[in-house]
Amino acid sequence: MEFNLIHGRWIPIRRRDGTRTKIAPWEITGDCASNPVAVLDAPRPDFNGALAQFLIGVIQTVAAPASEEEWENSFLEPPPVEKLEEVFSSAAHAFSLGGDGPRFMQAMEPLDGKEWEVDKLLIDAPGENALQNNLDLFLKRGTVTMLCPSCCATALFALQTNAPAGGAGFRTSLRGGGPLSTLLLGDGGADDSLWRMLWLNVLEKEVFLRASGNPKKETESDIFPWLAPTRTSERNGGRDTTPEDAHPAQMFWGMPRRVRLNFDDCAEGECGVCGCATPGGIRSYRAQNYGVNYTGGWLHPLSPYARKDGVPLPQHPQPGGINYRHWLGLVQEDAKLQREPARIVHHFIEYRQLGGQSFRLWAFGYDMDKMKARCWYESIMPLIPLPTGIREDYESKVAGMVRAAHEVAGNLRRSVKKAWFKRPGDVKGDTGFIDSRFWQDTEGEFYAGLEHLRAALEKNEEDALAEAMRSWHMTLCRASQALFDSLAWEGPVEHADPKRVVLARRDLERLNKNKKITVDLLGLHAAERCVR
Repeated sequence: MEFNLIHGRWIPIRRRDGTRTKIAPWEITGDCASNPVAVLDAPRPDFNGALAQFLIGVIQTVAAPASEEEWENSFLEPPPVEKLEEVFSSAAHAFSLGGDGPRFMQAMEPLDGKEWEVDKLLIDAPGENALQNNLDLFLKRGTVTMLCPSCCATALFALQTNAPAGGAGFRTSLRGGGPLSTLLLGDGGADDSLWRMLWLNVLEKEVFLRASGNPKKETESDIFPWLAPTRTSERNGGRDTTPEDAHPAQMFWGMPRRVRLNFDDCAEGECGVCGCATPGGIRSYRAQNYGVNYTGGWLHPLSPYARKDGVPLPQHPQPGGINYRHWLGLVQEDAKLQREPARIVHHFIEYRQLGGQSFRLWAFGYDMDKMKARCWYESIMPLIPLPTGIREDYESKVAGMVRAAHEVAGNLRRSVKKAWFKRPGDVKGDTGFIDSRFWQDTEGEFYAGLEHLRAALEKNEEDALAEAMRSWHMTLCRASQALFDSLAWEGPVEHADPKRVVLARRDLERLNKNKKITVDLLGLHAAERCVR
């Protein structure tokens, strides 16, 4: 089956007027003046994340701007579709999903591995153990028996980009299993568009080439590894793939899994994901272990990293979701924990404030437990435009706000356990839901507090700054006390003790007003601490 991912119309989108359709990648700037493409419109949220990275990867690989001036001009005035079609077509030969030649993100060589039903391309598909134990909770067995070419291509890209552990020799993605991705977004207003969102996440060519990888590796297979026999990673005779072994663009086109779609088994029917009728639904594929094994200090431009002994480690979503508790490390550097935002976020904040316009951060990814998907998380955070002169003070104050919230969340959790149990330290069990509720209940006030903080720093008013910090402290105190009152009486009946609840609440109030929170983190003097 011939289906080319550059020429074909397979990207599901929604235009500004609400029209839903599918376009070819080069049509993302079509009708930009009258009815632009507004957003991606895939049937699954992880597909939207995958398609965004696919399109960013295409642009970064073949159409990166030569300078910051060129970047800004194209942000304000998108290139015409004719130009994009010409540039994108230069790589079209690497983007055929089927056919006799190289296939997009599939092994060139025949595979001897097991044949799988096509639903196993989906990261949340149940594994063999889940099926045997009736634990297929998210995606039920038998619900996806075929995929249309559009959904199949997206699922394949998502698998290679997010590849979790899959058993002996089944390699994880270049960023490990289920990486956290952070993309920049516009403000969602009338002038926003899909093009602007994608272009926000593209680096200038020379900046990108210096990010990670080896720009001297210039053969096409150094960029698109499926254009050559797979660089396999068997224990005997295989090779790892470090940043020195591949072009920087391979960060978008990594191929840890050896997969070949079975186009001899296509059939007419309904796609199990989008529900569309398809004359050539893909029903199976073959997979084999020991694909490309990415090791070393890769620094993908769309992922935040933490450093351990100087080695960069890509971050991954964790239970409890993504919210402002992750601000340090997603938006600002966290020197204490050695966490740093994605390169694209750092570059944007340092060089691309674009005259005070408002922007947002979209963070998303799978929370994986080895090969099992526990949950898909995504969150959108505001990015506050700042004058250069106040950024250092602003980031220092915001760091204090976030760390104060961490302290209060810990106080709340420990106080609730004290209210519930006579010996709380001996009690096992997950109390993460307490933290989750606290972060959720204070998130709106945190973002409002960022605006108040910026205004105070811009006016250089000490009283307004103190009021912003005092207001945040009061928010934390009130939210923790309200949650304590809601949860304290929900402990096991056999352990109930009203006196213990009263004492635990008193301790919570005292702990939330300690010097570390009020003075060290929020910079409040004794007279400025909240009294309620």
